Amino acid sequence: MVRTRLIPSSSFIQELTTLAKGRLLENCVACGMCTARCAVAAGTHYNPRQIMQKILVGAREPVLHSEQPWVCKTCHQCEDTCQYGVRLADVFRVVRSLAIRENIIPASFQKAADAIFSDGWLMKDAYSDFIADERKELGLSSRLSHNKRYTRDVRSMYFEEDG
Repeated sequence: MVRTRLIPSSSFIQELTTLAKGRLLENCVACGMCTARCAVAAGTHYNPRQIMQKILVGAREPVLHSEQPWVCKTCHQCEDTCQYGVRLADVFRVVRSLAIRENIIPASFQKAADAIFSDGWLMKDAYSDFIADERKELGLSSRLSHNKRYTRDVRSMYFEEDG
C-alpha cells in the first residue's frame, strides 16, 4: 500500500510560500512539539502550534491580525525539536513581513520599534542618574548613544521585507 502525504494547500499557504521563495511549512502536522520547546510559550499565552494551525487552515486575516507571530524571538529552538523540518521562525518572519506590507502592526510593537528607531534603544525613558552612576562604577560610559547595531538588527528582524 502506498501512502500519500496530504499537503495542506490554501491560498494563504501559497502566498506565504511564494513570499519565502520556496518550501516553508508544508510538512507541519501541528503536533505541538514547537510549543513544548518554546521558551516564550512557557508561562505565557504564546502558542506557535495555534498559529500554525490557523495558517494550515488558511485563516489569513486572524493570523495577520494576531500579535502571536510578533512574539517569536527567533531563537530557533522549536526548529531544533521539529521532526518535520518546519522552520517556524521563517514562517513567522514572512507573516510579519506580509502584515507590515498591509500595515497591520500591533500597536505595542510599533511603539517599541518607533522608540528604538528614534533613539537607538528601548529603555531611554527608564534611564536615570542612578543607572548612570552604576554604569560609571562598572567602568561603562554613562552617556547613551544611538545603538546602530541594535537598530539595524530590529529593523532587519521585524521590519524589512525580503528583497
